[in-house]
Amino acid sequence: MKRIILSFVLFSIISCNGNDEDQEIGNKASIIGEWYIEKAEIYRSLNQQIQTSFSTDCEKKSTYEFTSSHLLSIIYAQNNNTCVKTDAGTKKYTFDKGNGKFWFENEENYPYFVTKLTATEMVVEDRSQDFDGDGTKDVLRRFYKRVN
Repeated sequence: MKRIILSFVLFSIISCNGNDEDQEIGNKASIIGEWYIEKAEIYRSLNQQIQTSFSTDCEKKSTYEFTSSHLLSIIYAQNNNTCVKTDAGTKKYTFDKGNGKFWFENEENYPYFVTKLTATEMVVEDRSQDFDGDGTKDVLRRFYKRVN
């Protein structure tokens, strides 16, 4: 379970180091800001099918705030019938805007890819895990929405 939560947090960390990213969001798409995960898709190479899961109302309370250099995450999960905060943390990252690739400090070999970025939506891909055990890495896509 910790690996899944950590994977969500890691995949959610997408930010820019350039000062131009600090401009107002209304004028320019930027990863800097506060986001939540609306849904996730796993593309399985074994059978070439997509498994989709939608975030619950409780999970949508989890936020991922990107600053110019750090990701601040607050994670919520269901515990019995109550939505509770289960984790919070900060991680430093680097974002290469040119190729849409970002990685966390000391994890340069495990990059994430921003494949869509608008003022209100962001899609991030994790291409580092083999979910179906066929020896080929699968693609986990997380679909983010900006918090108003």
